[in-house]
Amino acid sequence: MSRREKFAALRDYLRGSRGLLTLSLLSGTVSTAAKLLIPFFAGKAINVLFAEGGTPDISLYLVLMGVLLVLGTVFRYFFDYLTYLVGQRVVTKMRTAVFASYMDADLSSLDAHSEGDLTLRLMSDVENVNNGLVTGFASLYDGIISIILTIAFMMSLNYILGLIVVFLTPVSLLVSRFISKFNSKHYKRQGKQSGELQAFLSETLEGSESVYALGAEGERTEGFEGINDAYREATFKANMGASIINPLTRLVNAFVNCAVLIVGALFIAGHWEVGIVFLVGDLSAFLTYASTYTQPFNEVSSVVSEISYAVASFDRVLKAVDLRKEGETGEGTIPSRVASLSAKDVHFAYEDGKKEVIKGVSFALKEGQSAALVGLTGSGKTTIISLLMRFYDPQKGGFFLDGEPSTRFLRKDLRSRFGMVLQDTWIFEGTVRENIAYGKEGASLDEVKKAAEEAGASSFIERLPEGYDTLIGNDSSLSKGERQLLSIARVILMDPEVVLLDEATSSIDVLTEKRLSASLERLLRGKTSLVVAHRLSTVEHSDLILVLDGGKIVESGTHASLLKEGGFYASLYQAQFQ
Repeated sequence: MSRREKFAALRDYLRGSRGLLTLSLLSGTVSTAAKLLIPFFAGKAINVLFAEGGTPDISLYLVLMGVLLVLGTVFRYFFDYLTYLVGQRVVTKMRTAVFASYMDADLSSLDAHSEGDLTLRLMSDVENVNNGLVTGFASLYDGIISIILTIAFMMSLNYILGLIVVFLTPVSLLVSRFISKFNSKHYKRQGKQSGELQAFLSETLEGSESVYALGAEGERTEGFEGINDAYREATFKANMGASIINPLTRLVNAFVNCAVLIVGALFIAGHWEVGIVFLVGDLSAFLTYASTYTQPFNEVSSVVSEISYAVASFDRVLKAVDLRKEGETGEGTIPSRVASLSAKDVHFAYEDGKKEVIKGVSFALKEGQSAALVGLTGSGKTTIISLLMRFYDPQKGGFFLDGEPSTRFLRKDLRSRFGMVLQDTWIFEGTVRENIAYGKEGASLDEVKKAAEEAGASSFIERLPEGYDTLIGNDSSLSKGERQLLSIARVILMDPEVVLLDEATSSIDVLTEKRLSASLERLLRGKTSLVVAHRLSTVEHSDLILVLDGGKIVESGTHASLLKEGGFYASLYQAQFQ
C-alpha cells in the first residue's frame, strides 16, 4: 500500500474527530506561543535592571509573564486532553474495524495467520498507531510550532546569531532522518517477531497438557528460546538505532550553544559594529531560545522513531482490515421448507492448484432423512460439513437445496437453517442461560430449561452455584463433556431444519452418550441430518451411510447392507467392535 493510500486510510479513521484535532492543535499553538514569550519579556526586564540611571520598574513585565504562564498551562492542558481524546476515538474505531474484518473474513484468510498474530494486530499494533500517528503527530506539530516561533524571536533579537543557530541545526535533522530510515526495517521485523512469539506462547499454553504428557518441555523451551532470541535481536537493533539519535543531536546542540555564547559576548562587548543593539538581557533571552530551539529537535527525532514504528504497525492493521471477505453473491430466497439436500460432483482444495481433499463427492437426501459420514481421519468428513455451511466454496460442483445451488442464497440465510455441533465446543463468558439461548434471540427461561433437559444437561446445571445464572466460560470448571452438552442444548433450542453433528459425542463418555441418545433421536426426528462420527454405533440407524477414503465416497448404503458387502465399512466396524 502506497503512502498516499495509508494517509487516506488514516484520514478516514480521523473522520468525526477532525474538529477536536484542530482545537487541539490551536491549543498547542497558543500554549507554545505563551511559553516562548516569557523569556522575551524576562530579557527585557533584565535590560531594565541593568540600565544606568533611574529606578528600575519591572512590574509590568512580571505581570505579563504571570499571565503568559497561566495561559500556557491552561492551553497545554486542553492540548493534551484533546489529543488523548482524539487518539482514543481513533483506537476505538480502528479496533472495531479490525474485529469486524475478522468476523467478515473468509476462513482461509484467518487460517493464514496465527491466533497470536491476529491478537497482536488488534491490540498492540492499534495502540502503536495511536502512540505514533495520532499522539506522535500532535507532538510533532507542537515541536514544529516551537521551532518556527523560536526562530522568529531569535531573529527579532539578533538576526546574525539567529542565522548561526538556523544553519547549524539542520545537521540534527539529517542525522535523525538517516537513522530513522535505517531503523524502519528493524521495526517491521520486530513486529513480525513479536507476533510469532505470542503465537508460540499461545500454542504452548493451550497444549500444555500434551506438552507435559509427551515430555516435550525441553523441546518447547528450546523453540521458545530461538524465537525469543530473534525477537531480542530485532528489538535490540531497533532500540539501538533509536537510542543513537539523541546523543548525536545533543552533540550538535552543544556546538550551537557554544557558538551563540561566544558571538553574543562579542556583540555585548561592542567588538562588532553592525547596527544591532544587543544587551545582557537579550543574550539571556537568546540563550534560552537557543536551548528551546534545540529541544524540539530532540523531541522530533524521538517522535520520528515512534512514527516509523507506528507506520509499520499501521500497515499490519490495514492488512488485517483488508482480509479477504466472504464472497457474498447469493440473492435468492431460501425455501421456507427444505425438501431435499444434495451434493453433485463436489471437488475442493484449500488452495487453488493444490492437492484436492474432496474428489467428486455426490449424495442426495430427502427431508427427514439422516446420512452419516464415516472414514479414517483425514478422509474429508469435516471438510464436507464446512463446504455445506459455505465456510468455503468448492472449486467444482456444489450443494443444492430443493434443486437450487446453495450459492444462490445469502450465507446468513443459508446458515440460519442449519444447526451445527462441532467436536470442539465454544462457550463464551456469560451465564449458562445466555450460552444456551445464544442461537435464538428472545428465548425464555422455560425454553432454555426445556432444551437443557432434552440435551441431558439440566442435571449438572441445577447443581451449579447459581443454576442457569451461573457465570461460565471456556476456562471454567465445566468438563469438556458438560460444555458439549450445552452446545447441543443450544442447537435443540434453535430447532433448525437441518442438523449437522461433527463428532458431537466424541468428548462425552459412553454412559452420558447413552443417556443422550434418546434426546438426539428427538432432535433429529423429522429433520434432515448429516452426522460425522468415529463411533460407528452412533450411525447404525442412519438412512444412508457414506464411507469416505481419500476424499472420495468409496461405499454408500445402510448399516446392514454395508456389513453384508464386507467392504471398507465392514472392516472399520469389525476393527472397532471385535
